[in-house]
Amino acid sequence: MEKKDRKNSLLVGGLIGTAGMFIAKMIGLLYSIPLSSILGSDMLMSYYGTAYRVYSYILNVFTAGIPFAICTMVAKYTALDDNRSLLKIRKLSRTLLALFGFFGMLLLMALSYPLAKNVCGSDDPGIMIMVFLLLSLALFFVPILSAYRGFWQGRKEMVEYAISQSFEQIFRVGFLLSTAYVLVYTLNMDRTYALYAAVLSTSVAAIAGIVQIVYFDKKHLKPIRSDAKNQTFRSVKNRELARELLILAGPYLLTSMIGYIDDILNSTLLPIGLRMHGYSSGDNSVILSAFNYVGTKLCSIPQILSPGFAAALIPYITEAVTNNDRKKISSMMTECIGIVFFIGAFMSAIIAIYSKDIFTVLFYTSDLELASSVTRWMAIEAFFGTICPIVSSLMLAAGLKKSVLRRHFVTAAIKLITIIPLTYVLGFRGAIISSALGYIYFYVGNMIELEIRYDIYFRKLIANFLKIAVSLIVAFGVSLGLRIIGLDGSQGTKLVAFVKLCGNGLVTMVVYFGLTELLKVPHALFHRSLISVITSKLKRS
Repeated sequence: MEKKDRKNSLLVGGLIGTAGMFIAKMIGLLYSIPLSSILGSDMLMSYYGTAYRVYSYILNVFTAGIPFAICTMVAKYTALDDNRSLLKIRKLSRTLLALFGFFGMLLLMALSYPLAKNVCGSDDPGIMIMVFLLLSLALFFVPILSAYRGFWQGRKEMVEYAISQSFEQIFRVGFLLSTAYVLVYTLNMDRTYALYAAVLSTSVAAIAGIVQIVYFDKKHLKPIRSDAKNQTFRSVKNRELARELLILAGPYLLTSMIGYIDDILNSTLLPIGLRMHGYSSGDNSVILSAFNYVGTKLCSIPQILSPGFAAALIPYITEAVTNNDRKKISSMMTECIGIVFFIGAFMSAIIAIYSKDIFTVLFYTSDLELASSVTRWMAIEAFFGTICPIVSSLMLAAGLKKSVLRRHFVTAAIKLITIIPLTYVLGFRGAIISSALGYIYFYVGNMIELEIRYDIYFRKLIANFLKIAVSLIVAFGVSLGLRIIGLDGSQGTKLVAFVKLCGNGLVTMVVYFGLTELLKVPHALFHRSLISVITSKLKRS
């Protein structure tokens, strides 16, 4: 492949991989806006967000890497035309993930009271306990759905894979919003029941997703069963298949346990630090709502860049590492980090600049200043949460698994040790600084090792970073100037504020991308102007 074609493939692959995740995240962000209005309470929103962060962490711990391992093994045995082993993998994967999901469900049920008591403090934990109990049901059904998806993904049935994900998400949002609306506005029930419907929607949607994919499974499994009956050679033993599955999933399990520890620490230790700092119960609800509900939703938008580009990058890096092509490795790593930094820094800055406007236009809060201040600080986490995973993926692709895993452990230890003391002294800002300290250690340590091993172009990266920083500062100044003359998205009715927000944001975006174009940043990353990149994508479409 020519150098230009390879770079274009990397860029296009990264953007395509990001696009699907971006759509899913946007659906998640959009439904959270009316749900925020229906719940109408910082406390209920904080309960919802906190519960989902705990749920997500337990789900990652009990299922991380297994769907990927299923996909890999199915692809392997499909290539070997071993249909009997495929049927064994199908049964084994469902049994294993159902078992893991069952234990995850029991774990969350067992932890529901101490976790709820920790989150609520002196307040009645009854509502929070019920939220955890209802959400724990999803830990059984979601892994089973993942087993089916992993199998058909390995069979390259990507259309069904995409349909399954979309169907589940749309069904969940439809059930969640319609049920919550009817309970609150038609039946005039307490808003707490809308919260219960919201968390229950995950299990309901997973069951609906299982029904949908089982229908597909029965229809498309017939050829495999038929070929298995005619197979003349023996299949692999169940024990060997189980061992292979667990070995493939192992590294991802360890990485997930440590890499996603922020979720569980912010859910369990942050409330303790906030109470020690002296915040009132009401302020705690506002802060936790902004942290675990709105902030998490907004921060996830720039963070989808990393998985998309990592998925596109890994095959190229693996090939280059296999061929020991150090120059190619260095070039691709430099460009990939630069592209993620270029887009991720801007999107994170947008969260910081327009946090107050976003709350005014989209989300409920009883304390606009406090909630927007929390979200503004969370933009720091959004940025590091975007750039560090791509560095982690580069380390794994380059075969440096032990180093990256060791730094994940140290990063988690830094967060664990510092979150309560720093929150006690600095308030909610301390929790962000705690995360930032770990992220900085992780980023700098991995970058130094990559530079030593593969001669990463540090000067080129730093030069681009400085140009991007200057462009962001100028764009921020322009945004501030527009506010002074009246284009302030935090003022007026929701409609007026929305128009002002769009106007201010559009001008700020044009200034940022125009200035980076003037400073030749897109040329350094994409090897052409930003305008030509956009027009090329439009022509392809």
